[in-house]
Amino acid sequence: MNTDDYEKELDLCESNFSPWLREKTTLIASMLEGKKVLEVGCGTGNLIKFLSNSKFDLTGSDFSDIYLNKARKKIPHVKFFKANLLHKESWENFKNSFDSIIASEVVEHIEDDVTALKTIHSLLKPGGILVLDVPCFNLLYSEFDKKIGHFKRYSRKSISNVVEKSGFRIEKTRYWNLLGLFGWLITFKILKKGFEATKKIPAGLILGKWLKLESKIPMPIGLTIFVKARKIENET
Repeated sequence: MNTDDYEKELDLCESNFSPWLREKTTLIASMLEGKKVLEVGCGTGNLIKFLSNSKFDLTGSDFSDIYLNKARKKIPHVKFFKANLLHKESWENFKNSFDSIIASEVVEHIEDDVTALKTIHSLLKPGGILVLDVPCFNLLYSEFDKKIGHFKRYSRKSISNVVEKSGFRIEKTRYWNLLGLFGWLITFKILKKGFEATKKIPAGLILGKWLKLESKIPMPIGLTIFVKARKIENET
């Protein structure tokens, strides 16, 4: 993955897509349970920033010192630590520690997705909740996906299989962001543009208003798949 390109994407999401990010965070928060919440792959803290005034006791983790330093400056009262989902030893002190874990736009960046989710499984308390979202539809896979480190896009069935194989019972799946699907298809797949193209349109504002509707009326397709899953009680 080109981390410079991914960091630029994170910065643009924060500056140009705050309404979209706010609606996404609201949806994620509605699926969380308990108090102790970890966001894995928190990046520069864009999502956790919107959760930071909530009822949750938040912790963030990422593999990048650069991202974590930005996150700490942005949200100094939230705890952050460095860890890698493919390096089990970096999580030794956090086994069975969290009520809920968020993995937002993380799994598609990891080729061995089952190992990554098994690590998350080990961090949750018995019966704990995983909330994840991933990009969907292989048809939309583009050069931009490759540039920012996406190994794949998922179908509803394929992400469900990965989650279940990792020791979870799925409780909910849903598509999200119908307008974003068409925007991605045109901007990145057909026109082969970079993320900078989104600065020329009020995409975040438009999506924010649309997604308020989607929160009430789920769409049959979308750019993203959300999954809520529970750690199976008899798993360790």
